[in-house]
Amino acid sequence: MEVRELIELFEGNFKQYNQLLNKLEGNPYLLQSLGSNAELQEKLSLLTDIQDEIVDFRLKKIISEEHPYLPRINPEHLKQYGIHRQQPLQKIILDFLQQRRALIKLLHALPLENWERTGVHEDEGHISFKELVRRMIEKDRKILEELKQALMVQHT
Repeated sequence: MEVRELIELFEGNFKQYNQLLNKLEGNPYLLQSLGSNAELQEKLSLLTDIQDEIVDFRLKKIISEEHPYLPRINPEHLKQYGIHRQQPLQKIILDFLQQRRALIKLLHALPLENWERTGVHEDEGHISFKELVRRMIEKDRKILEELKQALMVQHT
């Protein structure tokens, strides 16, 4: 997949996240009802913490270091100790969207040769910046579908 196409897909996913999550912010009743939904709040909290891990300890590390070691992400650890686990839903949404905006800026500014830089993943060996972004896009599709379903259930 071309870099330009990856950026466009990533931006498309961001727009969907932004649209869905801003519906929550614009609807205090829905936000309040979801705020009491511990499962959805936990999912968004975990998603935001995982995104932080991917951006800060994988993507940025690959750009700044030569073949850095990339440990696996432990979702169970993040569920217990992640920085977003105790935050209100509005704060989680804000942090998630801000991180995405910053990543989009980074993707646009990144020289083409940096997309091929690699890190050494604990389980998979060498993995490129480009592949990590592609995987984020792929996982986003599943997460967006789950989020849409959760919002439809809450809204009915």
